[in-house]
Amino acid sequence: MRALRVVAIASIVCLACSDPTGLTLEGPPFMRARIDGRPFSLQEGDVLSWGWSGTLGAFLSVHGLPATLAPDSSNEFIYIQVGAYNGPGTYTLDGSRNVTPAVNAANYGLFDANVTTTHSFETGGQYTGSIRIIAVDTTSGTIIGTFAFSAGATFGPAGAVHITEGSFRIRH
Repeated sequence: MRALRVVAIASIVCLACSDPTGLTLEGPPFMRARIDGRPFSLQEGDVLSWGWSGTLGAFLSVHGLPATLAPDSSNEFIYIQVGAYNGPGTYTLDGSRNVTPAVNAANYGLFDANVTTTHSFETGGQYTGSIRIIAVDTTSGTIIGTFAFSAGATFGPAGAVHITEGSFRIRH
């Protein structure tokens, strides 16, 4: 009985451990990544949003874009969706965001000061990736996680982008 109690206490203590990524539900919102090796960073004050109905198996999305628009076509955005979110875990991103029913997909792009897309890249085919949802706190409206994906051009110049070292903490 004593051994069982020790195991139970150790399990509870372990639940309080931080995630190996160092991400926690506490702190300011952000989205960071490397795009073809260069830094991409959004923070509190930028447009950071996520949505989920709260029902397991329902659609979940995470996205970020700058709040202040540059006059040229250098405004970057990242959009990630999970077609059927079933709780924290890793989800493969391998589809297009423009299909019904929704599938797991990611999109990176650029838009101009009129919010007109000038370049768009998305997962699908040979371009894949993953998102890891570490935690969702519906009370505080906070989600944390990591992501990485490759995406092929769907609008604008041909080519591909490689998004690595992605992480986020976003609040409603």
